[in-house]
Amino acid sequence: MNPSTLRIALLAFAVALLIGVPAAAAAGKAGKATNAGRLDRSFGKGGKTVTVFPEERGSGYVNYRLPFEFAPGRIAMAAGKGGRLVAANGRAIVAFLADGSRNPKFGGNGSVPIGPIEGSRFQLADVAVDSRGRILIAGTTRPVIQVGMDNLSLPGPVPSMATIRRYLPNGRLDPGFGTGGVLNTDLAAPRPTFEGQAYEGSAVGVVGLTVDSADRPVVTGSAVVEVGRCTPSQNRYEMSQGLVARLTVNGAPDPSFAGRGVQLVGGLSWLGSPALASTGVFSTGTNIDPCPSGENPADPSVLIGLGNDGGLATGFSAGGVWSRPFTRISDLAATPSGKLVLLARTIELRGGEWIESAGKAVRLNRNGSFDKSFGRGGQADLPLPKRGTVAAITVDSKGRVLLAGQAVRNLRRKKGKGAQSQLKFLLLRLTAAGEPDRGFGRGGRVTTGFKKANVRATDVLVDRVGRIAVGGKLSSPRTGNGFAIARYLGG
Repeated sequence: MNPSTLRIALLAFAVALLIGVPAAAAAGKAGKATNAGRLDRSFGKGGKTVTVFPEERGSGYVNYRLPFEFAPGRIAMAAGKGGRLVAANGRAIVAFLADGSRNPKFGGNGSVPIGPIEGSRFQLADVAVDSRGRILIAGTTRPVIQVGMDNLSLPGPVPSMATIRRYLPNGRLDPGFGTGGVLNTDLAAPRPTFEGQAYEGSAVGVVGLTVDSADRPVVTGSAVVEVGRCTPSQNRYEMSQGLVARLTVNGAPDPSFAGRGVQLVGGLSWLGSPALASTGVFSTGTNIDPCPSGENPADPSVLIGLGNDGGLATGFSAGGVWSRPFTRISDLAATPSGKLVLLARTIELRGGEWIESAGKAVRLNRNGSFDKSFGRGGQADLPLPKRGTVAAITVDSKGRVLLAGQAVRNLRRKKGKGAQSQLKFLLLRLTAAGEPDRGFGRGGRVTTGFKKANVRATDVLVDRVGRIAVGGKLSSPRTGNGFAIARYLGG
């Protein structure tokens, strides 16, 4: 190459650099500007807070053969106005301000005890906050001594009732709800039969709670319809059906919902936490064989859609019912446009054993069909780390899907000790198209540890400004069992 040609080539290369550098610099600056997935340092201590709840009274009583998270010891979390949060277990409610500190106006120190009922146990199912900042908790109340007809011990919740309590923003029971703020009800469920005889009262279990745009409580759960004996084993069984109930603002059954305020769904043993959409309410459950002859992991989840009048939503799937073989739904949420997002797992037979998959995000159109614009044919793989799992799902105002669970961190092996590990919060975000959100954390995921503690995320919430709160069980040798919350910037 002669000198003249070389000079031209170098000049062209220099011009290309001058043009490219600003664009690259701008791109780099934009990449650094995003804080999506980082801990919100304005919340708690560096974005995290831990609360130790009073221990639940007693253990080991029947939990309706529902998923383990509804067993004694459950702690639930709900979002309030302006980034506020509420968490509760069966013995206390704790209210947090937007900065993660306790709300001193709630009970004087940010917490309110849930008083015991003599001779009974209260098992928390869920917590919710209405548009006026009133806090509702729902669960099941049953006698400490569980006996049925002729003083025979029963395998299930007989007798039992639904208990819903509503508290004012100052922590006092709301006299405008139920009786002095407390509603004990059978939710219009029929009395079960006990070996062919009508039992003296209903047997109801609560699983989920939410509040609609008119501040009406919506409750889901289970009602026992029959207790008998299997053949030929003679083991006692209980057969249940799912229920969805809607109450008026003052706690009375809402007659505009299914005629009497409750819709009983036969063929399902229970219905889980409700998700509200403009078209009505959605919930998922499973039919459990009361007398199984062997392992039957193929029982699929059934997604039920009810219209605002309480009837099965005829415009959703096959007469309001959606199900797929060998598929279980762990959690669901409604998008701003009325679509449904599911955390679903499949059950497969591998090497002679039934294995449950890590899970996928599934998005359905309002009619129950797969949304083909999401992931691959309506289903999206999750950017899970090795040994990572997810348990909760929600969606933000931009249609992005958030999933929370746990990840395993291997710790350095100490001399004389075997391999050790720590459980951390795991938070994933998918774009509205179902792809890993590369602008969130690292490749669409974030993990957060709590010093010398194991944490398992059970709840994920998004507030109006896009901040993401993840809550879950904490176990630590220093503090014992507690509830951990981490809040992240949404971007």
